[in-house]
Amino acid sequence: MTLSDSQRQSRNLNALLRVSKALATEIILDDLLQVIVQEAAEVLDADRATLFLYDESRDELWSKTTQRLEIKEIRVPLGIGIAGTVAKTRQLINIPDTYADARFNPDFDKATGYRTRSILCMPLIGNRDRLIGVIQVLNKKDQEAFNEDDESLLGGLSAHITVALERARLIEAYIEKERMEETLKLAHDIQMSMVPKIFPPFPDRSEFDIFATLVPAREVGGDLYDFFFLDDDHLCFAVGDVSGKGVPASLFMAVTKTLFKATAGNGGTPGEILARLNTEICRDNESCMFVTLFCGILNIRTGQVDYSNGGHNLPYYLHHEGVSPLENFGGRALGLVTQSPYASGQIVLNPGDALVLYTDGVTEAMNPSETLYSDQRLERFLANNRGSSPRQMIGDLLSDVRQFAGEAPQSDDITVLALLYRDRGITKR
Repeated sequence: MTLSDSQRQSRNLNALLRVSKALATEIILDDLLQVIVQEAAEVLDADRATLFLYDESRDELWSKTTQRLEIKEIRVPLGIGIAGTVAKTRQLINIPDTYADARFNPDFDKATGYRTRSILCMPLIGNRDRLIGVIQVLNKKDQEAFNEDDESLLGGLSAHITVALERARLIEAYIEKERMEETLKLAHDIQMSMVPKIFPPFPDRSEFDIFATLVPAREVGGDLYDFFFLDDDHLCFAVGDVSGKGVPASLFMAVTKTLFKATAGNGGTPGEILARLNTEICRDNESCMFVTLFCGILNIRTGQVDYSNGGHNLPYYLHHEGVSPLENFGGRALGLVTQSPYASGQIVLNPGDALVLYTDGVTEAMNPSETLYSDQRLERFLANNRGSSPRQMIGDLLSDVRQFAGEAPQSDDITVLALLYRDRGITKR
């Protein structure tokens, strides 16, 4: 039966309304792709339809929605085949006899046994003239080719498809962002749970006072600190900084901290501890990451500190005459060269002396004019605050760094550890 123009227009309008409703109710991208090809084939009285999406990173079209064919994914470079030509030129193509058109690529038919007779293919253009993809319908039923009415109908349908795809992608991106933020929050909580956070950590020990803090530049970072007793008289402490930032650095930080505690527990001087730790970190280090690490061991009865430095910023020694960096004993950063030697140094703390360990997130903090906080500024701060408790000193230091940086974003992780020696005869502050 031949339809009149008014009947055809009514049918097409009803078809578009039906498709619009179907597209509006589906927000999951993979499910939406299936709805699109099913509705497009039905509305256009086509044997089947294919939807290609544009992969901007590879400048290709891809599809995994071909109907009734066991093909997981098709990829088409722009300019190749009918769909690739439509994507490149952004012009509709209507081919009544595909095998008579040089642009048609018959490889798909050969691979599937399907015979493509006619094609109607149209680009999907989104906001800001951005290519979203290409929709094509194949083999008009009961006719030799698609006509101008089919072109108009597919044009109207394409507008609905484009809106639905952009909406689905926005929703998908939002959901992924929420999932990523939740994952990073969990990673942050896990990472922060790995460093000591309860202060004072040893309330029954009056020989010393210790405090530390870690402020990642992102949700997770590569800085670390730790302290623990090796025995009743020896406190081991360390601060480190993993190369890089973000999730990879945080994973390497977790491995380093775990290995450090296990290695230190096997005894030896700080230099021997770093040497063994370096060997462990170098093993299977395919990512070629490295970590700078300062390690010290305090004899709480005598005040003697044995230490070694693996390429890290030298701690400051706060004493009654002023502030000075420790003498550098140790070696290169850990994870670079297997069997690297690390020397040990020694210093004796008098009652009231302190050590301040830090990462370069402190000294390299920048203000809006890109001026660094600097070692000199840190040294002046410590000289003016060397009578403070570790907690007070670190809190005031972080405030000073934030005030200096102003509105400039934090570019690196910040970690500070302060250790004040008292001895048994000094009243706990």
